[in-house]
Amino acid sequence: MVKILIVDDEEINRIMLREMLKEVGYNDFIEADNGLQAIEQASTHHPDIVLLDVIMPGMSGIDAAPQIKATSPDCHLPILFITSLDDEQSLVRCLESGGDDFISKPFEKIILHAKLKAHERTRNLSLEIIDKNRSLTYFQLEVERNHRIVEHIFDNAIGQNAEAAAYFDFYTQPEAQFNGDLFLCEKSPAGGVYLFIGDFTGHGLASAIGAIPVAQLFSVMSHRGLAVGEMATRLNRLLVSLLPADIFCVANIVEIYPNGKNFTLWGGGLPRVAVKTPDQQIRLLIDSQHMPLGILEDYEFENDTQNFEIESGDTVLFYTDGLMESQHAEYGMLGEEGVEKWFTQRASVNAQLLVDKAELYRAGAAAEDDITIVLFQSQPFNFNVPVHTITPVPFDLSFHLTVTHIKDSQLIEQIVSIVHSIQGLAAIRSEFFTVITELVNNSIEHGILGLSSSLKDEPDGFIKYYQLRQQKLESLEQGDIWLTLRRIMPENVLEISLEDSGPGFAPDSLTEDDNVPHGRGFVLIKELCQSLHIDDHGKCITVRMSLQPALTDASASNKVE
Repeated sequence: MVKILIVDDEEINRIMLREMLKEVGYNDFIEADNGLQAIEQASTHHPDIVLLDVIMPGMSGIDAAPQIKATSPDCHLPILFITSLDDEQSLVRCLESGGDDFISKPFEKIILHAKLKAHERTRNLSLEIIDKNRSLTYFQLEVERNHRIVEHIFDNAIGQNAEAAAYFDFYTQPEAQFNGDLFLCEKSPAGGVYLFIGDFTGHGLASAIGAIPVAQLFSVMSHRGLAVGEMATRLNRLLVSLLPADIFCVANIVEIYPNGKNFTLWGGGLPRVAVKTPDQQIRLLIDSQHMPLGILEDYEFENDTQNFEIESGDTVLFYTDGLMESQHAEYGMLGEEGVEKWFTQRASVNAQLLVDKAELYRAGAAAEDDITIVLFQSQPFNFNVPVHTITPVPFDLSFHLTVTHIKDSQLIEQIVSIVHSIQGLAAIRSEFFTVITELVNNSIEHGILGLSSSLKDEPDGFIKYYQLRQQKLESLEQGDIWLTLRRIMPENVLEISLEDSGPGFAPDSLTEDDNVPHGRGFVLIKELCQSLHIDDHGKCITVRMSLQPALTDASASNKVE
């Protein structure tokens, strides 16, 4: 109900107005016969509309109007002056004092009613705005509270291993309040370091929502010493099940060995990794080879890794695309080449310097994406690593894998879990996973399914190859793989023998040519094992691995039989 304050020093005018308003439906009135009383009534009863006489004894309506307006600071209070004045100067003074309209004497009921309805609508709109502002304020406070809670959870759930992180120069800059980029750093059981550099689609809380489960799983896997490829498989499986289809994570998953020189990298969509020498020359540029995490199902996902070695004093640069996407009004996007040019300009390049140069390049404009930069200068890690005692008792493990097992996408993970339940073998889990993955996949793809790696030579060869692999695997009806693992004493080595029921393959098809996109898996096996022997026309392969953590500064010799 609309409450109307009628202010007039003549009672007859107040009565006339009251009766006229009752006839058109208004029934809630407050009255005052002078300006001071009007101010008091407005302060006490908070009217919706004020009918205010201009000329009154004591305080006039023009003098009272500003103070009546002040009693409703948050909401518009319409004041309609009651006047018989018609000179322009007087009417202007009424409006300047806070008036919104005029009602001329003598009163016209139709005009009076129309003007009241118009100002009633204005008053209601103002009240509605106030109500919505209150709701928005409450919502904003609630959002800020929730953000503080989420930020607290993020700060506690996503942290760096301080001892490991001290070896790296890194910078993370969110474009929004929550960071869609993620940098994780954990020590490995062998005395090296695992890194995760990731960039979720988009910005803010929606893009950062996958960070907590990724950080938790990455920490668990790091402490267990999983191989980089194994980590990639499990993280991809997690994100496929967790994230909506339009959110995924481009990432680098890295293991740096204790000597600080040898790296294993799984790259899924981030800018290429750059390595420079102490004299500021590019030594290596390593492109990402895979689709991002959270897109492909297990049977489509590729977890093969790249291994590279740097020299003492070399510096490695990892970064997310927020840095290379810095835009200049004239020169356009910075790009990978621009980042690498900055990287090699001086010896003292650090993460903050690259961020500052990007800001200058953007001419002060805000970054369009989150930025993460990680720099590592080659040096051995000096962690206090517990000594792993290998069980002195020799052992033999035999696996007979049939079609059902061969079709299982988690076959290799199951084998690794069984083997590393043996006390002391966790220290070589990463190397063992890599070797067993290469051996089993080679046996399945080339021995059982009869695939030729030459198919990968075509421009879309990798896609065709894995589509054909999946088709053949689904229709496979027979096939066997025999896998034997034996600990040999006193040499303290693990001998792995694998034989399949297929026709075998030609060992001379293997290549060490980096320009050929296939056939290099055995090169990696040779790097990780003491020996590699292929016989029976490629049907049987035997390797020997040291049961000690790999790749300190003293490198083991390899031979091929």
